[in-house]
Amino acid sequence: MTLQAIGELCGFIGGTIGIAQGLPQVFRIRRLGHSNGVVLSPWILMCIMFAAWVGFGLRSGSPAIYVTNALTFLTTSLVVLSIRGKTFSTLALLVGIAAAASMFVFYGPELLTNVVLVALTGSRIPQLIKTWINRKSAVVTAVSIPALSIAMVSVGFWMAFAILEQNYMVIGTSCVAISVSLATALLESRIAKQANLKLKDDSI
Repeated sequence: MTLQAIGELCGFIGGTIGIAQGLPQVFRIRRLGHSNGVVLSPWILMCIMFAAWVGFGLRSGSPAIYVTNALTFLTTSLVVLSIRGKTFSTLALLVGIAAAASMFVFYGPELLTNVVLVALTGSRIPQLIKTWINRKSAVVTAVSIPALSIAMVSVGFWMAFAILEQNYMVIGTSCVAISVSLATALLESRIAKQANLKLKDDSI
């Protein structure tokens, strides 16, 4: 098996794992009955990002990229629908995002589209900022730590894909994505721990 084939396999594994990253967040919102602490904009930005990577995958001829990112776009859209509600405007927004982002990257100038893809890697930053603001609170949020963990494992495989394919842009974007997700997960774990301690103190 060639290094390129191994790289494509890592991409498919990372992409397949990534498909599930939105599901724990959907289940947590439904279980709690609210989306407190969850910022909507990162999930919309992630929808844009995954749709854009579909266009990148089609342009570069990589099934590992365009197939898995198309499926991840669908599961990420479920989170947006859980927060905003299943309205026509939300569905229209998601369809518009998918068409515009993928076509822009597929047909647009490579330098410009690469800059956009790198910028979109920071899509979770608004959530990190919100979590940082909430870091000293003792109120359980609806942010799903399993969703963040799945995202990090997925990006780890994409990192292996990028190293084997010598795709330096994907290496760079993967580093950013892992760093932001890890910081958010650690802060959310701290908030959850503080909430549990407060609950125990209140019950004494």
